[in-house]
Amino acid sequence: MKQKKFFVPFFLMVIVPAIIIGLLSLFGFSQTLNRKLSDSLFHLLPSHHSLSKDIVIIDIDEQSIAKYADHPELGQWPWKRTVYPTLIGYTKLITAPKVTIIDIMFTERSDYDEALVAANLSLGEISHAANFRDGGIVVPRKGQEDLGQKFNVPLPEEIPFPRYENASFPIGEVGETAPMIHVVNVIPDSDGILRRFTPFIRWKNRNFPTLALQAFVAGKPYETEWKEGRLWIQKEKTKREVPLGKDGLVRAYFYTEDELRNIPRYSAAGIIESLNQLNSSEVEDPEKLLVPPSVFENKIVLIGTSAASTHDDVVTPHGLFPGVIGQAVFASNLLEGHMLRELPEIVGMGFTFLILVIGVFVLFINQWHLLKNIYPIFAISMFVGLFYFLYRLDLVLASSSFVIAFPISYLLGFAYLTYTEGKEKRKFNSILRNLVDPGVVSEALEDMDSLKKGGEWEITAFFSDVAGFSSISEELSASDLARLLNEYLSAMTKILKSNSGTLDKYIGDAIVGIFGAPIQNKEHPRLACKTALEMVTELEVLRSNWKEKMDYTETARNMTFRIGLNCGPAKVGFMGTDSLASYTMMGDTVNLSARLEAAAKDYGVSILVSESIESLCNGEFHFRFLDWIRVKGKEAPVKIYSLVSLVSDLSPQVLEAERMYDEGFQFYLNREWEKAIVSFEKVSKIYGYDDKSSKLLISRCQSLFKNPPAVDWDGVFTRTSK
Repeated sequence: MKQKKFFVPFFLMVIVPAIIIGLLSLFGFSQTLNRKLSDSLFHLLPSHHSLSKDIVIIDIDEQSIAKYADHPELGQWPWKRTVYPTLIGYTKLITAPKVTIIDIMFTERSDYDEALVAANLSLGEISHAANFRDGGIVVPRKGQEDLGQKFNVPLPEEIPFPRYENASFPIGEVGETAPMIHVVNVIPDSDGILRRFTPFIRWKNRNFPTLALQAFVAGKPYETEWKEGRLWIQKEKTKREVPLGKDGLVRAYFYTEDELRNIPRYSAAGIIESLNQLNSSEVEDPEKLLVPPSVFENKIVLIGTSAASTHDDVVTPHGLFPGVIGQAVFASNLLEGHMLRELPEIVGMGFTFLILVIGVFVLFINQWHLLKNIYPIFAISMFVGLFYFLYRLDLVLASSSFVIAFPISYLLGFAYLTYTEGKEKRKFNSILRNLVDPGVVSEALEDMDSLKKGGEWEITAFFSDVAGFSSISEELSASDLARLLNEYLSAMTKILKSNSGTLDKYIGDAIVGIFGAPIQNKEHPRLACKTALEMVTELEVLRSNWKEKMDYTETARNMTFRIGLNCGPAKVGFMGTDSLASYTMMGDTVNLSARLEAAAKDYGVSILVSESIESLCNGEFHFRFLDWIRVKGKEAPVKIYSLVSLVSDLSPQVLEAERMYDEGFQFYLNREWEKAIVSFEKVSKIYGYDDKSSKLLISRCQSLFKNPPAVDWDGVFTRTSK
């Protein structure tokens, strides 16, 4: 049964979410979602890498194009190619940069190609852009095969680099004289966002370096190593592992948006203006130029565009940026080793599965309610903490399984828990609403586990019984007897509930009640006494109504009852089966209360209580001492009292009668039987009616006078009946 009960929440909280994330993975949605979620987390978490300080950009920006739109040598975009040797030459005025990488393609013939050819031959470390593509008509171009052969990098065929059908190399002599070339292709993910790059791209089974790789090697010789599915690139003393994915791409670390916007970028217009100032001797000190040549010293210089008219924009995790910025990020990743390794999706799924299984135990095994509420916070903290820990190690945890599965799991779990607890609450509510006041029911149901488990604590046990009910039942028809009982029990139960009492059960005409459970209440003895006195008053009202209507029989109209009260520790809780249970009490405290109710008949009182009740309530209620008795089944003697009234309702006559009774009882304990009898007789005279308690003690004194007790007699009367 327990296994069956555990299977449903396990199925809802683990199996169902597992099926959902399995389907998302099967249809390829999870990969894109993983990357989108990781982008969001990267934005929230602190950055731990900074963009390389070796990269600077010469930017053909809006200002450059606007300023020189009417210039005879430059003109409108695209600029004449004579400007590029000027820009490259300016970077080498003092100390040459490590390499100059052009992010602008020269794949079409121009009348000014000779300027680029001359720059290639005289200015040294320059890398020109090539572009690869798929589709379209393949038109062989002169010298293309030679360039492919010249710049090919031999690599194992098994490396899964991206592959293209067509290639556009720098045109003619520009390509033939180029010291280096690089492929400028960027490959966005399926959602259009550029997150990944590759060090090499394939065309016709040949491998060509990308801009990022050329920035890393900076024109120096390098070696590659492919071993056990891992790629290393070594330049001089620097060996860099590139954590390629299955598609030959590597996840880029995109730094922060502020860093991207603050990459050193020098306007092409500023460089041209600086060169003009230098040539005209307007500024003699190069460091005071608008763009000092020293800013390019020993740097990796990228020449690119950011003007809108050049249409070279890419969508990054930080939004829309010029393509050259994306290339700068990739270059920095290789230079500094900031590439991210995307962990297999199964790792994220495994972590999620563990969290879901723990969630089942938290919701359905754990008894600490606070943990059920804070576990989502704990689980999310665990996920974010693990993600950040791995992120600091440049590892990316697949997030979609947790982000999708955990909310679904916990919502399903809570829904099922609410349903099952609601079902139990409805069952217990159905029971409790007949036992206690509705206000107490809602409070009791707040802690279902404690309610079901019960416990042992101090309560007041209440027993009442109608005197001579057998005679009444014999005189009445079945319908009248039922009507009488309903009228009597309804009135008495209403009083019981209104004083926070719990109805344990009806036993024919008898009422069994509990004060101080299921909701613990320190006032339970006082409330029980108040209930007993109110019941006595209510019975007088009922009798008056019956007499006025001449209802039932004479015996019924003069009905009386007896009540027994005792407080102390008792076991309380629901007892029975799942389908039929009642809230009840057990223990010596309960048994004594029942014995007191029976003993009340002997003393002719309506309410008989134990010493424990009297000692706790004598400030508000008045009690009359009656006797020391030893009830059946118990060796310890019990001091018993009659609950008379509220202290405020006490009369001098009652006090005088009780004083005389106490005097008589002291004579009784001293074995002065004759004096005790005299005192007990005076009690009835003071009351003005026969006091049954006094008559009982008189009868006992007369018996003891004739048959004196043993020497060790302690004055305690032992009851032989229940």
